Amino acid sequence: MAKKFYLITFFLFFAAVAFAQNGTLKGQVIDEMTNTPVPGAVIHFDDLKTQAIADEKGNYVFTHITPGEYKVKVKFIGYAEFEKKIKISAGGVLILNIGLTGKTENLNTVNVYGKLDKESEAAAVSSERDANNITNVVTAKVMERSPDINAANVLSRVSGVTILRNTGGDEAYAIIRGLEPRYNNTLINGVKVTSPDEKSRYVSLDIVPSDLLQKIEVSKSLLPEMEGDAIGGTVNLVFKDAPDTELFKATVQTGYSQIFLDRKFETFPKQDIQQQSVYERFGPNYVAQPGDFSRSNLDFQSKTALPSAIVGLTYGKRFLDGKLGIIVADNFQNQYYGTNSQVNPVVPNPQDGFKPGITDVSNLTYSNQQMNNGLALHADYKIDDRNKILINNVFLYSYLAQARLSIDTSIVGGNGGRLGPGTGSIVNDDRSLTQKELLENLKLEGKHILSRHFLFDWAGVLSTSTKKVPDEADISIDHKVNADFTSTPYYFDGISRIWQQNNDKDFSGLANLTYKTSFKSTLLELKAGGLYRHKDRYNTQDEYDLRPTADADGIKQTFTNIYTAQWAVYNAKGTAAYDVNNYTAFENVGAAYLEFKISMSKLDIFGGVRDESTSQGFDYVNFIPTAENAVRKNYTDVLPSLQLNYKLTDKSNIRASYFKSLSRPNYYELVPYTIQGTSGINEVGNPNLQHATADNFDVRYELYPKDDEEFFISGFYKKLYNPIELELTGFDSGNITYTPTNIAPQATIEGVELVYTKYFGRIGISANYAYIYSNVKSLKDVPDTVSAQNTPVTKLESRPLQGQTNNSLNASLLYRDNKHTLFIQLAYQYLGKTLSQVYANYGYDYYQQPQSFLALSGEKGLSKHFTIFGKFNNLLNTPTTTKINNLTVGQNIYKANYNIGLRYSR
Repeated sequence: MAKKFYLITFFLFFAAVAFAQNGTLKGQVIDEMTNTPVPGAVIHFDDLKTQAIADEKGNYVFTHITPGEYKVKVKFIGYAEFEKKIKISAGGVLILNIGLTGKTENLNTVNVYGKLDKESEAAAVSSERDANNITNVVTAKVMERSPDINAANVLSRVSGVTILRNTGGDEAYAIIRGLEPRYNNTLINGVKVTSPDEKSRYVSLDIVPSDLLQKIEVSKSLLPEMEGDAIGGTVNLVFKDAPDTELFKATVQTGYSQIFLDRKFETFPKQDIQQQSVYERFGPNYVAQPGDFSRSNLDFQSKTALPSAIVGLTYGKRFLDGKLGIIVADNFQNQYYGTNSQVNPVVPNPQDGFKPGITDVSNLTYSNQQMNNGLALHADYKIDDRNKILINNVFLYSYLAQARLSIDTSIVGGNGGRLGPGTGSIVNDDRSLTQKELLENLKLEGKHILSRHFLFDWAGVLSTSTKKVPDEADISIDHKVNADFTSTPYYFDGISRIWQQNNDKDFSGLANLTYKTSFKSTLLELKAGGLYRHKDRYNTQDEYDLRPTADADGIKQTFTNIYTAQWAVYNAKGTAAYDVNNYTAFENVGAAYLEFKISMSKLDIFGGVRDESTSQGFDYVNFIPTAENAVRKNYTDVLPSLQLNYKLTDKSNIRASYFKSLSRPNYYELVPYTIQGTSGINEVGNPNLQHATADNFDVRYELYPKDDEEFFISGFYKKLYNPIELELTGFDSGNITYTPTNIAPQATIEGVELVYTKYFGRIGISANYAYIYSNVKSLKDVPDTVSAQNTPVTKLESRPLQGQTNNSLNASLLYRDNKHTLFIQLAYQYLGKTLSQVYANYGYDYYQQPQSFLALSGEKGLSKHFTIFGKFNNLLNTPTTTKINNLTVGQNIYKANYNIGLRYSR
């Protein structure tokens, strides 16, 4: 035993002595011209497989190097190759600071031996500076340090981008340059995705965790190689790429919403919710019975909300001597949030020139539990120096459980016996809702260098999404407050039960062939390619109307609780057999393009043309004699574009572009569907809807003083043809109906954007501002003052486009102390007046009032691997208020939200 001990001790001592004789190499990689760090540069020895990557300060280190002579090499995008012989001595420390010289790379270069950290702040600036089109980029590091936890909130801080949210706060869509979501598209890793929403073709961005993203690209001008259905712009969600060295990252955070410190969280049991309707369970001939419907999901309970929780894991590594790269990232969010809302429905008052008047005051509380899970997988395999295969799979899942409690008080006339303030009919309308959304996007692609001049790339994409809403239950009860303020009992009015499900599936194939050559100092790139996409969508809906039975004495049934309520099934076979919301839709898009790029020392010229052919239509699941069936639409658009990028200096550019683009009707909009909304606001489809097109003009000046600093000033002008909006088409017994319509032959939108980021030592300022003006002329009703018959006539009115905000400002005060690993951001946002909906009367529209928001985030490194951080949003508790002139018709209050967390990375 003693011999073994001494033997082990001897070997350990010998190893320690040998280990101590190894040397160390360290230093910093900088840009020789700007004297700024070059993060992400890969430093390697000529005869060693090991390598080091410069950190965000440009620092690198090699340890435990066997003494001897070596050749150090650095090749990096945009810089001349660096090479130097060094000698490592036993136990010595050699400091080698590497200065890289800028160089314009020949487009034929294939092998790249270094790359910028794609998630850094400098990478965002580099991407914007080197982009072929007008682009804004937000990278993972910026998102990580911001107050935001999802893609929607991140985008709201981009110049010229605002976010549209619904009343419950559970959907979020991008408005780019004042154009509502229908005019923009959403990509995942460069390819369009399906939508789980039954009402649109776009994706609610609040279900996309920012923790999974490498960057978000907002393209505001289009090249021929890009899909043409983006008049406002394109949001490209780029998910994480495989790292050069092993990466492991874990994040945990918890939070709470101020709204649940001030009131209880409303919830309901979920265990009895039937996942299938009565029609689906028992068949078309079954007659539904009262006992076929659950009760517990209408048993609303007040509880203390649990804290929100977020957990994220990321692991990436390269295998097989760097040929195979893999990264897996998962993020799970369980959030509790709510809204306190007031909705005041309005109708034209014929006694007052058909001006809008409030009929009811509805106070609503929303309590939401939303669980989002995002899983992203990336793998790339380098077959050889000329061939590479990549696969990306993104899976997004969202579960929402929402309790909406509403108290509606009638304030007009004698409705329900109203005899003065505080009297009359009061209706409680409470709804339970659960929904599941799934989105999966699988992309397989290849990149192949065919020769010195030719590059071929291709991709096949399967994108599918679903939404399932099982048993959306809505119960209505009422009582009356008498003149002496006594109250009648609560009476049972009825229950509606809706089962809804939709599926959206795309199969896409695309290919591109690129030719590159040079003559003298000019580089020429010619590119041709095409795309074909086939889309299938179906939507099913089945609705049941449960009406109260009379009491034993034959009068209206009093309501005690959901478990004693008695009802009869008014439509015992549901609506599945004749519901116009049961339909299948398709859309086929074929596209081909030709593109050229000429690069000279100072000027880049891009141009070409894209041709897109569209075939779309729908069929009812069951033929409906009273409705328009089998609608088909076919059209072709030729989309030219031209862009000039002029390099004024090494640090500044000026860009100018023209492109033509289009916006297709949402496939569901062609169906004469009916969507029952809240507060009597309904939506009806339009089979005669035409697609919109636009001419787009842009110019932008760019200045890049340093790698993480920039200044932009942009101007744009867009002319839309056949713009599409939701038009108010009628009033019926207090219900308001909107229909998607080509609101006018033409509309215009123009604006100016400013972007500024500057650091003064540790203090930084990041700000952007957009001013946008739009104009469309549409017919409105005005009183007939000539004949004194008080009947409406029509008149053209000039107004903004729906969704357009006139002024938007983001300004952040930054504190960055790299030495002590401390970062703090105070973010302010201002949104100006926004046209949210159009009203029928001349001079009366729904406008969202100006808002100011304040958020705070910060992080502090605790050690080499651990960082603590906090994210605090809506600190000003800014309400969202909507008015018609000075008449308040809606208000949403969200209150502040607080999150703290811990991050581990190595």
